[in-house]
Amino acid sequence: MKKLLSLVIVSVMVSLYPSIGYAESLSTPSGIPTADIEETVDSIMEAYIEEDVPGASVSIVQNGEIVFQKGYGLANREKEQLVHPETTYMEAGSVSKLFTWTAIMQLVEEGQLTLDTDVRPYLKGGESALTYDEPITVAHLMTHTAGFEERVEDLTVYDPDHLVELEDYLAPERQPKQLYPPGDVVAYSNFSTNLAGYVVEELTGMAFADYVEQLILTPLEMEHSTFDVRYDRIPGLMDEKAVGYTKKGTEWVAKPTSYINDNPAGGLTTTTNDLAHFMIAHLNTEQSGSYVLFNDPQTLDTMHRTLYTPHPDMAGNAHGFWERQAGDYRVLEHGGNTDAFSALLSIVPDEQFGIAVMTNMDGEMAGARRELTDVLIGKSTETPEATDDVNHSEAVEGRYRSARSVETGPMKIMPFLSDGDSVISANQEGGITLSIAALGVELDYVETAPYLFEKVTEESSLLDNAGMNTDHLFFKTNDAGEVEQLSYGVIADELPISWLASPYVAYGIVGGAALFSLVGLVWGMVGFIRKRRHQTLITSLHRGVIAWSFVGVLTLGLFGTIVVQLASNPFQPWSNFTFYVIGFWLLLFAFLAVLYPIVKGWRKQKGFYLIKAFVVLLGCLLASLFSLLFFLNFLYL
Repeated sequence: MKKLLSLVIVSVMVSLYPSIGYAESLSTPSGIPTADIEETVDSIMEAYIEEDVPGASVSIVQNGEIVFQKGYGLANREKEQLVHPETTYMEAGSVSKLFTWTAIMQLVEEGQLTLDTDVRPYLKGGESALTYDEPITVAHLMTHTAGFEERVEDLTVYDPDHLVELEDYLAPERQPKQLYPPGDVVAYSNFSTNLAGYVVEELTGMAFADYVEQLILTPLEMEHSTFDVRYDRIPGLMDEKAVGYTKKGTEWVAKPTSYINDNPAGGLTTTTNDLAHFMIAHLNTEQSGSYVLFNDPQTLDTMHRTLYTPHPDMAGNAHGFWERQAGDYRVLEHGGNTDAFSALLSIVPDEQFGIAVMTNMDGEMAGARRELTDVLIGKSTETPEATDDVNHSEAVEGRYRSARSVETGPMKIMPFLSDGDSVISANQEGGITLSIAALGVELDYVETAPYLFEKVTEESSLLDNAGMNTDHLFFKTNDAGEVEQLSYGVIADELPISWLASPYVAYGIVGGAALFSLVGLVWGMVGFIRKRRHQTLITSLHRGVIAWSFVGVLTLGLFGTIVVQLASNPFQPWSNFTFYVIGFWLLLFAFLAVLYPIVKGWRKQKGFYLIKAFVVLLGCLLASLFSLLFFLNFLYL
């Protein structure tokens, strides 16, 4: 009996040794042993917590298991509530899109649609407003190449009464303008993902949130996740949900509770523990584990393949995932930001490895998310070398602006509020330098293939921290050899703009109009007082200068007010700006009405060439100011 018991014990121990040895031999793709992950992550997060990020949650998976998860900092500073990866709810932002594209691929697997399905019939009348006749396919929606402008009106609301059903949110009157032919330009589009979510509703007869709940969240045991837009009514959720913060100076300021109308594009409320389940399912290539998303492993394999890239040597879009090369590994990922939270989900299918990071701050750009993936997955250490065959450095010089732009509504002003355009210039080393003044970005590149440039600057930039991939730049040209667009391969292409569209021209118009209006008003009022004292005749030219200057001051005051209101809440409905539109039109009519007495006085007034020159310049500046207001959609909604 003792001998038999000994054999059983030995047998069990032998069977356990390989597993134990295997677990100890696991390491991250960058080579960090699994046993050292906590120390590594701790050292990274401790540098950011409190200083750059109030709270964060991290979950790491490998080979079908959660190998690490931990919370850092505070979920609620006022209550001193700690972040916990299993129970602290945060907003996933655009990481939500991966769930929408997973739902679409489930329907593709079932044969209910294909990636070539034309989605225009789902626009419910809005197809008549499209600019181009070419079909808009599911693949175009996935790769953000449908051609739509960005539209942020009511994307985030602070009053739940302003939430609308998905079908109503996508109504023709809310449909963004189609700026580009389908398949031509990458322009990140929340509308495209929302439209895909509506396709799910139409094909299944289920509300989008219900479909994801039943077909994705429940099977993956994501018990702390929801797409319910009224998450605040779920019992206990608000007690565990982190408070979102923004930093003003050195102080963290709590953001108000917000709600998402763009539900399929950004409505997921979840924990990093639940995101770990989602990553495990997406890494379950053999479909052998407990978390399975598709009936056929081939569907998962297809979803992870590149669907669109501007150049074979660049990262692109893999059926909704953004690609990135990290060291020796191909990473599939998606970041997300809401009004008060940020997130990043990155997986390495070849290594069965994944990281999910969530923070309770708006637009985390300090680098915590990016540094975690760089350290645990890897960074390229090779320095690219320029090819001797071609040199297009001077040909690609110019100013470029993101194709993810707002063309309708007052938010068109955004590129002019900060100098966020990309400026490409040839450098002394024979390559090019990318500069973005607003972000303090200055990166150097060498040309490794015709019109393909690879970064030689080693440091990551704020652009990378924000979710872009600056490793490569590709310049698409037309038959005449003229550059038509600049592509990073992800998020949004950029289009060349003329100097007239640069923010400096707008600054010059606004600044010049302000200077001349103030000078004219002061000079005119002083002159008016002096003439009254000496009881001399006040000419119509003099009155015109005062009137025009007064119009200029009022117009600029109204302009400044609208900018402040937009900055305070860029998601507010356009109807909030009706007062401004009326005000600008009244001031425009006043400007034109004053033109008559100025012309009349001009003819009667002999000499006074300096005053006349001032009047001409003031008039030109005010005319340019109203032209700028028209261009920025401030004269109509």
